[in-house]
Amino acid sequence: MQVADRQNLPYRLRYCQEQIDHGLLLPGKDYRDLSLHPTYVLMFCDFDYFGYGWARYVFEMACTCNHQLKLGDQRTVVIFNALAKEFTKDEQPIKDFLALMRNRVDNKSKFITEIQDEIIKIKQEPERRRGFMKFELDLMDARREEREESKQKLVKFLASQKTAPSEIVAALVNVYQMPEKTAREYVAEHVKTPK
Repeated sequence: MQVADRQNLPYRLRYCQEQIDHGLLLPGKDYRDLSLHPTYVLMFCDFDYFGYGWARYVFEMACTCNHQLKLGDQRTVVIFNALAKEFTKDEQPIKDFLALMRNRVDNKSKFITEIQDEIIKIKQEPERRRGFMKFELDLMDARREEREESKQKLVKFLASQKTAPSEIVAALVNVYQMPEKTAREYVAEHVKTPK
């Protein structure tokens, strides 16, 4: 859920997708195993990021020349807009939930009541909320450390093979999508140049 429009929603969604794929594709597994796991990234927003007023925006990878041609990687991103005022027939079930996000719900459906009860529990248990947030931050830190260790191993290996610093920079740019300037600085810091 995202309550503030920080103009970064596509990147946050991309990050969520990466987290899902990272969890699905364990070390040693073949990338083709991803075909067994269609993914859905759902984001509930308290704002209308795209400004069309739709209750939901659904994205799948499609060709820019022919939108009917789908990539078929089984990724779907759905963004729900809590500010929507009009709903299609198939969006009616989500209408009450989006109203709940804006604290404007009179619905006494069992689903909405269960959500409200869970929200109350979380608000009454700040330790539970803090624990979840700490877990997320610890997970992010661990992944950052893994990535750093992986970069160091790559640089060390390439340097041991007497790879030119410019080629190590290119490898960092390609493998880790680092800006070239950052990669050059990284190589300068981690590769001993012969004197």
